[in-house]
Amino acid sequence: MKTIQIAFYALLLSVSANAEFNFEKIFHDRDACVLISELETGKVLAEYNPQRCKERFTPCSSFKIAASLMAFEKGILKDENQTIKWDGVKRGRPEENRDQTPFTWMSDSVKWVTEWIMPQVGEKDIKQFLSNFNYGNTDFSGGLKDAWVTSSLKISAHEQSSFIAKLWKEELPISKKTMNLTKKIIFIKKIDGSELYGKTGTGCLVGHACMNRADKMIGNFVGILKSGSKTYVFAANASDLKDQEQPAGPRLRNATIEIVKGMGLVSK
Repeated sequence: MKTIQIAFYALLLSVSANAEFNFEKIFHDRDACVLISELETGKVLAEYNPQRCKERFTPCSSFKIAASLMAFEKGILKDENQTIKWDGVKRGRPEENRDQTPFTWMSDSVKWVTEWIMPQVGEKDIKQFLSNFNYGNTDFSGGLKDAWVTSSLKISAHEQSSFIAKLWKEELPISKKTMNLTKKIIFIKKIDGSELYGKTGTGCLVGHACMNRADKMIGNFVGILKSGSKTYVFAANASDLKDQEQPAGPRLRNATIEIVKGMGLVSK
């Protein structure tokens, strides 16, 4: 009887911790989905807005994770320190207008590097990779420079979560070296005693000028939180309900960090 009571109170505390977390407060200005699960067991710890989590949306720059796997596997990228020469074209952000490495490609979200990679992978192999990864609708008809940015390629939070989990467990049908190199370059930062890995993505809900003015955007953030012996998979996307000035992806990353902290998933 005592054992049953202890188990009941432990369950009650767990449910209470998640129930008290106010997702609506964080996402009062966005239509959002958040999916968080344990890597090893697949147990879902939180799913905010389940219907949206099943819907497919543009991945935007979160696609760079899949693109890096293709690039390393094909030998286009050799390692995380490779120099990728700037093409000399001046773009909107200063961090884009210089040579890159695979790590800065991710950390500074440099689109021209993805545009440089994808034609080298080629349409046929891209389609095969996407199929092997079970990456959403696998539709790259939007073109080698734009298919992943509010165009043809779409993926749900559930599919993103499954893709990231298979990457982290090295279950994708590519080399372990490729997967380990990609894991290295998507490291973001330490949060207290935990490590955060992942990639944001930002796109316009209407048109393509939202990065130059206050506008409604769509954001993505997918990745991994390593906390001691536990590893968590997360996938989130959100559509703005009102005009915003800051990019949607980084805003969603900040919201996700607040959520995992509030759920007690971050190691002290």
